[in-house]
Parts: sequence; C-alpha cells; structure tokens
Amino acid sequence: MTWNALKWIAIVSMFIDHTAAVLVTYSPSLAFGLDLYEVMRLVGRMAFPIFAYGIAQGCVHTHSARDYLLRLFAFAVISEVPYQLALNQPIPPHFDTTNVFFTLFAGAACCEIVKFCKSKHRGWAAVFPVTAIVLLCEMRGTDYGGFGVLFVLLPYLFFENKAARLIALGSVTAFFYIVVANFSGFSSALWWVGNPAQFWYMVRQTVFALLGVGLVTLYNGQAGSRKGKWFFYIFYPAHLTVLFLLDYGLHGPTFLSWDQLLGG
Repeated sequence: MTWNALKWIAIVSMFIDHTAAVLVTYSPSLAFGLDLYEVMRLVGRMAFPIFAYGIAQGCVHTHSARDYLLRLFAFAVISEVPYQLALNQPIPPHFDTTNVFFTLFAGAACCEIVKFCKSKHRGWAAVFPVTAIVLLCEMRGTDYGGFGVLFVLLPYLFFENKAARLIALGSVTAFFYIVVANFSGFSSALWWVGNPAQFWYMVRQTVFALLGVGLVTLYNGQAGSRKGKWFFYIFYPAHLTVLFLLDYGLHGPTFLSWDQLLGG
C-alpha cells in the first residue's frame, strides 16, 4: 500500500483511540470479556509505530532538515493546549505529560544529529546528545516518553535495509509494551507477572501495536496522493479540540472554577 494509505489508517486508528479516551466512559461488555472502551484503545495502539516510521522516513528524504524540524516543533506547540484540554485533565493543566508531536520532533532531531555527526565522520559523537534528548523526553513525560524517541531513531539507523528497519521498529514496539509500559520499579515485578488479567491485557496491547508494524511491512515505497499534505498535521490539534468541545457539551466543565483556583 502507499504511504498515503498508511497515514489514513494511522489517523483513523488515532481518532478511535482518542475518542475512547475522551468520550467513552462506560460500555456494555463485548465478546471475550472486552468492552467498547478497551477495543477502541487497542485499535489506537496501531497508530504510533506508523507515525514514527513516517518521521524516520521523512528524515531520510527531506530536502530541508531545518524546515522539517521547525514544522514538527510548531505543531507540537500548537497542539499542546488542545492535548491538555482533551486528554490530560484535570485543568488547569499540570503539564506532567506533553503531546506526541514533541516526541516525534525529538525523534527527528536525534535522526538529524546522527546524520550530521556521520557527515563529519564522527558518528560516535551522536551518542551524547541523543542520550540527553531521550532522557529529557522521559523526564518531561512526552507521549511515549524517551522510548518514543527510539521508535523513530532505530528504524532510521537501519533505513538502508528494509528488513532491518522493520525488525528494529518491531523490536522497540514489542519491548515498549512488554516491559516499559508495564514497568513498576526495580524493586517490584512487572505488573503482568503473576496476574493473568494484566498479562493478557499486555498481550493484547502488544499484538495491536505490532499490527501497526505489520501494516508498515505492506508499504510499497510509493507516496500515493500528495493532496492534503497539511491535513495530516492540522488534524491532530483539530480533532483534539473537537473532542474536548464535545466532552464539554456532554458532561460540562471538568476544570476548576476561578474561586477554586484562587483558593475561595
């Protein structure tokens, strides 16, 4: 399939995920003990590996790294308020986490650092700034954290070999959902160890995320239609804004009043 088709799949997947996160609070049980909320969130796991692969590909083919990075950073800033309003309640926001565009921007920045260092025949020098960026994303709580950066960087590092870059993307995806997303500290076990319900939840998340990687394997290397290039950037903050407004209309304000803010 073309890259345009993959982007549409990722966008629909993300929209289903965010719709559940913002609007779906209860649903009757479906088959296998699942409910509508969990099914929608599982579908959403497919989106990020596709988007991350797209950023790695963009870093390979972009004619202007500066413009590409500025575009990603600009939409990260534009998206932050809609993200906080829709997904990171309560409000006023604490900014404990930040939207996924910051993660994608950080991943692209790491790719460009590696590219620059290699052009100077000092590839090893990229280790230090890349490590700093990964740690910063982890500490600042960007969506998917520091490992989200690796979703972009690892496929980029192996981009000359299709099989290797897909293995890299699949490996970091599986490791994230099996270990990182369920890590509860060095002093205790992973959440799913000894907990069958949590174990199968981890398995379902991993499988759906790897489905996203599987879809990338069907990519034929063709861009497809180039119409609506900016739509794919604008959609992220726009759909979060719409979901917030729908949530506000259905459930009323979820943020503190001015009296509460001022201690009244």
